[in-house]
Amino acid sequence: MEKKATKIKKVFRAAAFCGLVFVLSGLSLVVIDRYLFPKMVSIEWLAKYKIFKKATENVVVVNKTEQMTVSEEQTISRYSNKSASSVVEIVSRRKKETKAVGLNVIRESKIGSGLLVTADGLVITHKDAFSAENSDYEILAGTGEKYKAKLIFVDSFSDMALFKMENAENLSTASFISPEDINIGAKVAVIGRSGDNAQISFKSGLIGRFAQSFSTGGAIASSDKLQGVYFVDIEINEEEDASLVGCAVADYNGNIVGILGSRKTGSYRQYFIIPVNYVESLVDQFIEKGSVPRGSLGAYYFPLTKENSIQTKDGREIEKGALVYSPSFQQGLAVISGSAAEKAGILVGDVILSVNGEEVNSNQNLAQLISKYKPGDVVDLKVIRDEKEMNAKVILQ
Repeated sequence: MEKKATKIKKVFRAAAFCGLVFVLSGLSLVVIDRYLFPKMVSIEWLAKYKIFKKATENVVVVNKTEQMTVSEEQTISRYSNKSASSVVEIVSRRKKETKAVGLNVIRESKIGSGLLVTADGLVITHKDAFSAENSDYEILAGTGEKYKAKLIFVDSFSDMALFKMENAENLSTASFISPEDINIGAKVAVIGRSGDNAQISFKSGLIGRFAQSFSTGGAIASSDKLQGVYFVDIEINEEEDASLVGCAVADYNGNIVGILGSRKTGSYRQYFIIPVNYVESLVDQFIEKGSVPRGSLGAYYFPLTKENSIQTKDGREIEKGALVYSPSFQQGLAVISGSAAEKAGILVGDVILSVNGEEVNSNQNLAQLISKYKPGDVVDLKVIRDEKEMNAKVILQ
């Protein structure tokens, strides 16, 4: 009996051992198949061997992730203290005679927006934000106070204007962004006053692109009008949002990117951002000198780029510069009669390459370079005419 019991114990132990080995082997294979092989196949020099590829063909590796909720602030109220408080409403009251009984003169009003740039009431805006002739002006500040104001300067180059509020002090001004920090695709807000008790008005969107060839003067670039603005991807209704013209455009940190301007062509009005570098330059020069004199060349031109290059008869391709131009290629339409350009002998078809040694290109266009000088300054233009380079001295008007 003892021998038989001993034999049974040995069989049982052997079976238990085999079972344990089987279980452990199975677990080992699972670990290798599910964890070790996927890790090894991620090693570049091991992944090329077929054994690893086949072993992981039907394996899906799931990495542990943590759930994160990302939400964007649903309002842009942060502007209320930083940018919105520096936005003002400009009320133009224009005298208009009428034959109505008992009314000899009525006051026709226009509403626009502007931006406070000094604490004592210097306001910058766009010329389309107000009536320029035979008008009196009042400015409503973010505090709710109303001030009489005077139109003190209109810049024909940028179409921006400056007002001075009377008896204003300790008013809130906004911060300007550095021009190099403006990014295409950045979220911005148009911040103006609505014309309904000067309530604040917001519209948000994106900076669409920098329009290097866009001129505020019209379809053909002028040497005497600002060229290069930002297009903003914001739906603005000409009738409903007329009071927004001249208002501030700010990024989502509340820093001023520029001023909202407009240009009407036929029945269509285009809205754009006049960049902050022009806004700051105008304000700084006016504060320092009391005026911003701009020299005038008096020529229309076509900006040359890689896409709009021209080729000379000798095969040279010109991708930079300003082609003196009119659609009909008539001299009188490309060069203004009696202008500095005409007196210097500039002709339609000339390509202006530089102004006083500064190259005309997409980063510094002809209008921008000319605007640095004042009337009476002499500038040296490098010009290509009939495939030859020449110099022309111009006395700006």
